Amino acid sequence: MDTSLARAAGGSRPAPAPVGAVLRPRLRDGASVSAPTDRQGHGRALQQQLRRIRDDAVRRHRTVVLTGLSLANAAEVADGLGAESLGVVTSVVAQRLLTLPHEVHLLAVSPLGGVVAAVVCERHERDAVGEETRTVCSGFVDVVGTRVWPVVTVGLRPIAHALESTAVALADMRQIVFDTDRRSPGGVRWHEPGTVSTPARRTLSLTNDLADAMVDPDEQLRLAFQPVRDLRTGRVTAVEALLRWQHPEHGMVPPPDAIGVAESSGLIHPLGAWVLDRALRQGSVWWRAHRYVTVHVNVSPVELREPSYAAGVARALRLHDLPPTALLLELTETDLMVGDREVRATLDSLRSLGVRLGIDDFGTGWSSIGQLLDLPVDTVKVDRSLVSRIDHSPADLDLLRAVLGLLDTAPMEVVVEGVENLAQASVLRTLGVRLAQGYHLGRPVPAAQLTLGGPGGPGGAARRTAD
Repeated sequence: MDTSLARAAGGSRPAPAPVGAVLRPRLRDGASVSAPTDRQGHGRALQQQLRRIRDDAVRRHRTVVLTGLSLANAAEVADGLGAESLGVVTSVVAQRLLTLPHEVHLLAVSPLGGVVAAVVCERHERDAVGEETRTVCSGFVDVVGTRVWPVVTVGLRPIAHALESTAVALADMRQIVFDTDRRSPGGVRWHEPGTVSTPARRTLSLTNDLADAMVDPDEQLRLAFQPVRDLRTGRVTAVEALLRWQHPEHGMVPPPDAIGVAESSGLIHPLGAWVLDRALRQGSVWWRAHRYVTVHVNVSPVELREPSYAAGVARALRLHDLPPTALLLELTETDLMVGDREVRATLDSLRSLGVRLGIDDFGTGWSSIGQLLDLPVDTVKVDRSLVSRIDHSPADLDLLRAVLGLLDTAPMEVVVEGVENLAQASVLRTLGVRLAQGYHLGRPVPAAQLTLGGPGGPGGAARRTAD
């Protein structure tokens, strides 16, 4: 990194010194600014450096604001312009941080889009550091013949007294940057206890635990089955397979957490294959007993982006001697509506195979009949949020009636989710709804607790002991 960085910044700032050198820009109070040494281990050396800065600031009755920057669009810059260009943009952003009207110590600069600094300021100036950082770090960066707008996420963690642990402060700062980058790219947030919603440490631990569980999935994972019923006859027409993860230490893991870590870690592929296999295995038991229900299985768009996914589904159906029409794969509508070409290609392959396809949670924000008609799906599940108040809210009833009216124009089967009581079921019957799902009609239970009824006859209710 040499004078080319000054040119990349438009020549308005001096080029950052090589890693390991000491940067000494002119500061308001004449103090110097230090840069990190050329070592990857931030550990003890970084903590010692931060302790020296903290102790010196306390002696001068000043506050340290530990500041972390992350380029939220780092992946796009690297993919579009190359890793070297990402390093240039990061260096320019770090150099801009030095123009803050405070004493600034650069602690670490990663060529992958991260900067850590300690900003020393008067106590009454502390609250302004976040917006000042956003202001000075904003602006285009000229690199490789083009301009890049760095999306700079800022996380701040104050260190007010000498007894505070620098290790804890660094961990807090990293976590608030991670959380802000995930939830609000380009935002500015201060660390406050309890404000971070999904700690990276817990996510990492849960990922490790899921990887361990996948060594022998049947030890911790199981499926629960929830019926879809015909409101006129009570017959079970379909059964949805739902993942349950019984963690040996933490108990039942919420399904969104399990699926989230599976998708972010790549474990969704073996996990999804296990769910499909176990669901079809149970489906084959029902079909051999002449209970011809359709088995619904939720599928992640991450799985659908795999070109081999449709072939894997075909193998699983052959293994369990089931026709393709015995399976319905559910995908949330938000995932379907984004126009993902890889997902669409897999959906077309599955449809050609004869597998049924459905949209889950219809009506939660991306509903479009025009887009719906363009998708290779034959079933739509109306989200429970449109049902929860129809038995006592005329406005909610009118909204559901309007949604059902729109769906009548589409040649698709409609299932209404979230039926929690008899009143809601009665309202749905008056609206002409035929198929529904919800706790009133049957809770998710192990397959052994679900009664489907005799061959060709109306299905019985799930055993009441499951309620």
